[in-house]
Amino acid sequence: MFEYFFIIGIVIIIGFLATILFERTRISTVLILMTFGFLLGPGLGIVDATEESLISQISAFIATLALIILLFDGGMMLDITSVLKTVPKSTLFTFIVFISTLILITVFCVLVGWSLLQGALLGAIVGGTSSAIVIAMADRAGISKEAKAFLTIESTITDALCIITAMVVVEMIMTASLGAGEIGNMFLSAFLIALFMGAVTALIWLFAVDKLRIEKYFYMLTLAVALILFSLTEGINASGGFAVFIFGLTLGNSKSVIRSITKNPELAITSTATLKKFQEEVTFFVRTFFFVYVGLLLLPSYFEWNILGMAFMATLLGFAGRKISQKIVMGGNEFSKQDKKIVATTMPRGLAAAVLATSPAVVIVTGLDFAPIVFIVILFSNVVATMGVFLYSGRNPWWNRIHDVLLLLWDKLNAPDEELEKIEKREAEAKDEEEKRKREMKKKKDEKYKKKKKKVVVEELEWEVKKEEEEIEELKQKLEEEKEKKA
Repeated sequence: MFEYFFIIGIVIIIGFLATILFERTRISTVLILMTFGFLLGPGLGIVDATEESLISQISAFIATLALIILLFDGGMMLDITSVLKTVPKSTLFTFIVFISTLILITVFCVLVGWSLLQGALLGAIVGGTSSAIVIAMADRAGISKEAKAFLTIESTITDALCIITAMVVVEMIMTASLGAGEIGNMFLSAFLIALFMGAVTALIWLFAVDKLRIEKYFYMLTLAVALILFSLTEGINASGGFAVFIFGLTLGNSKSVIRSITKNPELAITSTATLKKFQEEVTFFVRTFFFVYVGLLLLPSYFEWNILGMAFMATLLGFAGRKISQKIVMGGNEFSKQDKKIVATTMPRGLAAAVLATSPAVVIVTGLDFAPIVFIVILFSNVVATMGVFLYSGRNPWWNRIHDVLLLLWDKLNAPDEELEKIEKREAEAKDEEEKRKREMKKKKDEKYKKKKKKVVVEELEWEVKKEEEEIEELKQKLEEEKEKKA
C-alpha cells in the first residue's frame, strides 16, 4: 500500500519538473507525462494497467472527472471579451475542421475496405481535439489571448461534437432510421440547453454566495455545484462539458455581473479571486495525473504495423483538414503568423476519443477493435501538437533560432576576410542585444511578481480590516441589545 503513496509523490514532482522543462525548452508536459505513465504501467510493470485491472475499469469515471475540472478551469481563466471576439470564427473553424476530418477519414477507411458507417464512426471519434490537453498547451504556448480563446472554445465544442456524432452514427448503424432533421435538432438542443444551464447556474450561485455569505469551503461548494450541473445537463441529453465551461466562464468574469445583482459585491468578488487561486493548484494536480493515466492505457500490443499505419493516416488526414480550415477561417491579419501555426498544429486527441473507443456500444456495432487505432492516434496527434508548440511558441521560436544559427554559419564559411569581420561584429552586437533583452525581461518579471505579491497582501489586509469592521458592528449591536434589555 505505502508504495502507491510514493508513486503519487513522484508523479507530482515529475509534473512540476515537466512544467519547468516546458517553460525552458517548449517540450510539452503532455508527452513527458504520457511517457512516464507508459513506463509505470506497460513499460516496467510497476502499476497494473491491463484491461482486467481496476485502473482500466474506472477509466470512464477518471476521464469524466478530469474533463469537468479542466473545462471549469478553462472557463475560469478565459477573458470573456476575447471569447466574444473569437466566438463566430472559432465556431466556424470548429465545424469546418470536424466535418473535413470526418469526410477525409471516412473516404480513406472506405478505400481500405471498411464500410461507410464504420469509417464515419472512426472519423467522429478522432475528429475533435481534447479540451483537457488543449487548455494545458494553450496556457503556456505564448500565443495571444484571442488565439487561446479560439483554441479553448474549439476544443470545448468538439468534445461534445465527437460524442454526439458518434452516438448518431451508432444509432444509424443499429437502426438506419435517423433523419437529417433529428440529427440537426440533437446538435442544436445539446448546445443551447447547455449554454442556458451553465449561465443560469452561475448567476444563481453568485446570488447564493451573497445571500448566504458563504466564505468557508467556497471552492469545494463551487466544485460540488459544477459536478451537479454536469450530471443534470447530461441527464437531459445536453452537453454537460459545455455547461460546466459556461459556468466557469461566467464565474471567472463575474465582476460586472456581481455588481448588478448583489448588494454586497465585495464578498462575491473576493470569493471569486480565492476560487481562481485554489483552482490553479487543483488543475495542476488533475492535469498531471490525467496525462500519466493516459500513458498507463497505452498497451504494447497497440504498436503493430497495421495499427500504426491506420493511426498515422488518420492523424495525417486530421492535420490536413485542420490546415485547410485554418487557411479558410484565419486567412486575414487578425492573428499573427505564430498564432496561425500553433492553431494549425494544436490537434491533440485525448479524453473523448479514449472514452468513445472503449465504450461497449462502439465495439458491439462495428465488430472492430477501435481502441488500438484510437490510442495510437492520441499519441501521434500529441506528438504533432508538441512539435508545434516546441517549434513555434515563445518570442523567438526554436525553429527560427536553428535557422538563424545555420544561416550565420553558412555566411561565415563563404564570406571573405573583410566580410567575416563585419559578420562577427554583427554577431557580437546581436548577442549584446539578446543579453539586454533578457535583463529587461527579468526586470519586468520581477516587477510583475512584486506587484502581484503586493496586491495579494493588500487584498488580505483589506479582508482582515473588513472582518474586524464586521466584528465591531456585531459588538455594537450586542451592546445596544443589552442596553435595550436593561432599559
